[in-house]
Parts: sequence; C-alpha cells; structure tokens
Amino acid sequence: MNYKVLLAEDNHECRDLFALTLQHLGYQVLQADDGDMAVKKALSERPDLILMDLTMRNLNGIEATNRLRANSLTKHTPIIICTGWLARQYRETAIQSGAQEVVTKPVSMKDLARLLTRYLPTPVSTVALPAAS
Repeated sequence: MNYKVLLAEDNHECRDLFALTLQHLGYQVLQADDGDMAVKKALSERPDLILMDLTMRNLNGIEATNRLRANSLTKHTPIIICTGWLARQYRETAIQSGAQEVVTKPVSMKDLARLLTRYLPTPVSTVALPAAS
C-alpha cells in the first residue's frame, strides 16, 4: 500500500527535496504551498500523515494544525511540524496545537525516514537513500 503524505511547505526548493525523498521512500506525495491549501487538501484527500512547515502564508503551520485538529476527519492524522526556528516556544506551541513531532530544518532525510516509521507502517527503513554528493 502506498501511504499518502501531505507536504505543506511554501519554499519550493525545500518542498521539492522533501517530495523527492518521500517518493523515493515509496510514499504518495500530495503538496500544498500554504496553510490554507494544506487544510483543504487534508480534508479532501485524507492523507495518512502531514508534514507541515511552521511559517507559511495565509495560515501558518500552527493555525493549520489547529483547524485540522478541530475537524473530525483529520483530528487523528499524525502531523509533523518542520521548522527552521530553534526557539523553544515555537516547539511548545506546535505540540500544544496537536502536532506529534517538531523537526528542525535542515533535517536529515535518513532521520525523516526513521521518524515516519513511527506513524506509518511502511518499510522505509529497508530503502537506501542516495548518498550525498
């Protein structure tokens, strides 16, 4: 089974890198470039997991997570917040909004693959990631 991962990221280079890695690991990748689109896609596509950037236009990751947690269709969907912000208050706020995890960018793709196995029973650990050049 191909599990669906919704990738909500407004930086297209970062989104492309995450998407390529997720596809390589065998996930079906849905993409949103802002928080409002992420909420709409999550409700219509029902992904198995959401990777959510913290700072996006329209709705930030916290606001989008709050909306998804308030909806019965997505209230149990695992959400991992990805952020370049190191401040502890952002991490605490993300967890309080309902995110399961907060990952600081740049994130190792191998670490991301291991993190996803906590929430999706896909055997991603058996897939070798390409070596960095």
